[in-house]
This record gives sequence, structure tokens and C-alpha cells, in this order.
Amino acid sequence: MRRGFKRSWCASFVVLLLLSLSSAQSQGPSSSSSSPSQAVSGSEDSLAAVVRRAKVQKDGHSKKVITDDDLQSGLGPLPRLKTDEAENGEDVIAAIAKYKQSHSPEQTETVVRRWYNEYDTELAAAIKNNLETKEVRGASVNNAYEVCQNEQDYSECRRRQVAEAKGARYDQADIARTGQWIVRLQHSLSNVRNRLLQMGFRYDWFKVRTTNNIDRF
Repeated sequence: MRRGFKRSWCASFVVLLLLSLSSAQSQGPSSSSSSPSQAVSGSEDSLAAVVRRAKVQKDGHSKKVITDDDLQSGLGPLPRLKTDEAENGEDVIAAIAKYKQSHSPEQTETVVRRWYNEYDTELAAAIKNNLETKEVRGASVNNAYEVCQNEQDYSECRRRQVAEAKGARYDQADIARTGQWIVRLQHSLSNVRNRLLQMGFRYDWFKVRTTNNIDRF
């Protein structure tokens, strides 16, 4: 009787011991958890990384140097001509003189020619537009006149004549406005060219278009 009890007690003790060990292992720190010191160290590393990135970005901006390509990527180092305000040709000449001080004659000519080409292109487009508008309007008026000669319906003919008259007045106003702009640009380009000659810059390509869009002076 006592031996059976003793064996039963020993078995119970072993079971309790195993349960205690299992519970202790489940409550212990897992290998994936971080200690306080590790957490602080991780935060410091993250902060240092942020500081390093910010420094790199700051240094990158501070090292940006303005080059000739940057200046010429937009309007270039020379100012635009003012065609609806007081003429600013002298501002263009001053900018050319300033550019010349730190650049070679070849570089200066390249800048001036790029500036000139922009306005020569605009001038050519404006003259072409006026010439085409005049041609189209003249053809429309002649066509309306011929149609009316053969038109049996007087009211329809009269309607066409009125419409053509209105269109002609509109075109004439548009042609006049564009013509004034053309003359202003021709005058400004001529003044800039004359000032360049006084400064010793003789560019054979710097010629101003006439209103026939063929000849240059």
C-alpha cells in the first residue's frame, strides 16, 4: 500500500515539475523581442540616417552653380524687346556688353544670334499672316461679287455682301494691328543693330525683314 502511494506521489511530482518548466519557458523573453538598449540604439540609427539624408540634400542644393546653359534655357541672358511699352533696346545692348566682359567673341555672337533668330522668326510669322489674310480676303470679296452677278435671289446676294463687308472690316483692323507690331519690331531690331555696329560688332547675318517677307535690309 505504501509503495503504491509512493510511486503515485513520485509520478505526480514529475508531472508538476514538467508543467512548471513549460510555464517558465512560455513566460520567458522571446528571441524576437528587443531590449530597451537595442530599441534606443535602433532609434539613434534611424535618426542618424535621417540627418545624413538631409545633409546630402542640403549639400546638393548648395553646390548648384548657374551656368550659361541655365541662363539660355529660357529667354537667355538678353532681355526681351518690349513692343507694347517704351522701347528697351538700350537694355539689350547693356546686357550684351555685360555678357561680352566674361565671354569670348564667339560666345557673344552665339547669344546675340539666338536672340535675333527668335525675333526674326516672330517677324516672319507676322508678315506671313498679314499677307495671307489680305490674299484670302481679296479672294472672298471677288468670289462674292461673281456669285451676286449670277444670283437670281437679290436678298441672298445682299446678305452675302453684308457678311463680306463685315469680314473685311474685321480683317482690316487685324491687319492694321499686326502691321503696327511689325513696324515696331523692325524699328527696334534696326536700333539694336546700329548700336552693335557702334560697339564694334558687325554681324552680316543681322538683317531686318521687309513687309514682303522676302527682302532684308
